Amino acid sequence: MIKLTPFQWSSFNFFGYYAAFGVLLPFLPVWLQHNNYDTEMIGVLISLGYLFRFIGAMYFSRVSNPNKLIPLNRFLTWATVVMLGVMAWVVGSIWLFLPAIALFHIFNGGSMPIADTIASSWQQQIGLDYGKSRLFGSIAFVIGLTSTGYLIGLLGESAIIGILAGWLVFLGIGISANPTQVFNVVESTESKDDQLSYWQLFKVPNTMRMLIAISLIQGSHAVYYAYSTIYWSSNGISTQGVSLLWSSAVVAEIIIFFFSHKLFKTWKTYNLMLFSALGAVVRWITLASTNEVIIVAMAQTLHAVSYVVGHYAMIRYISMQTVSHIAKLQALYFSLASCMVLALFTFIAGLIYQSSPTFSFWLMAIFAFPAIFISPRKFETRV
Repeated sequence: MIKLTPFQWSSFNFFGYYAAFGVLLPFLPVWLQHNNYDTEMIGVLISLGYLFRFIGAMYFSRVSNPNKLIPLNRFLTWATVVMLGVMAWVVGSIWLFLPAIALFHIFNGGSMPIADTIASSWQQQIGLDYGKSRLFGSIAFVIGLTSTGYLIGLLGESAIIGILAGWLVFLGIGISANPTQVFNVVESTESKDDQLSYWQLFKVPNTMRMLIAISLIQGSHAVYYAYSTIYWSSNGISTQGVSLLWSSAVVAEIIIFFFSHKLFKTWKTYNLMLFSALGAVVRWITLASTNEVIIVAMAQTLHAVSYVVGHYAMIRYISMQTVSHIAKLQALYFSLASCMVLALFTFIAGLIYQSSPTFSFWLMAIFAFPAIFISPRKFETRV
């Protein structure tokens, strides 16, 4: 059977997941709208989706042995494929669709922090270059995004769910290969300190401040994730044009991930968080102020700052912690920043978007701003 090195396995895992995510994130609202859901209901479904992703992340990240994560990741991938089929079948009934999309997000959301935990564990144990491995996810996001925009033009919006399923099947087949190296685990030496609960980990002062700050920064992406495709389309930008605007953000992300180790190895974690928060504020103010495609495209390159730099800082912080804490810290990070806070901000933005789409972007800038002051300045690090 084909075996992959840890770098190859992790990179393919990121590639397949984010190719599918490049379809899910910008085009799920479009697919829902195609199936006669209005913008208010779309906002509610997306907000609930983030909460279900939170449940999946917290539940499936309880695994403390990293060698059990790869089989779990395979199961979650195929479970997600099954739920996509159910979603397509019951989309006409909100009462049947709601539990279907809930299970989809629980399974799909559960696998996202697991992918980062696998990479972070290998980063700590064998020096895997997380930035370059995660880079394949960014490249895949662009491929999934741009190819879907093109295919929608040919096949129509009803094809979105099939395209998403295709990428997930591709991922499931690829990660069936085994890595050449397993994780080093010494279960017999675990102490009570290694058995800290989610709440005990969260109460660590620096961890709490990092999680709150990154949640504000990443949560401020709520309007962008949920409504930017609809917003730009309503302002006369074609589906292909919208795909290119999303792609410009991810191309900038790819460049920063590729050079992340060289660029940021001497940066303090606080400076990375500060840079990320400022980038988010500038980005949302710009998107709120203009619909000029060139200016919007330039603002979109700030995704490399508002998302990548903050994510890199958080991954660095987590990778410096005890091995047995990494999975739970990844779950806390994903659950708070990418689920709970994002769900709350999406819900609030959905209420405001109905009356003032532009102010919803201004609100995201306001939400991101406090992260500048919340991020901890001093760390006990091994960097």
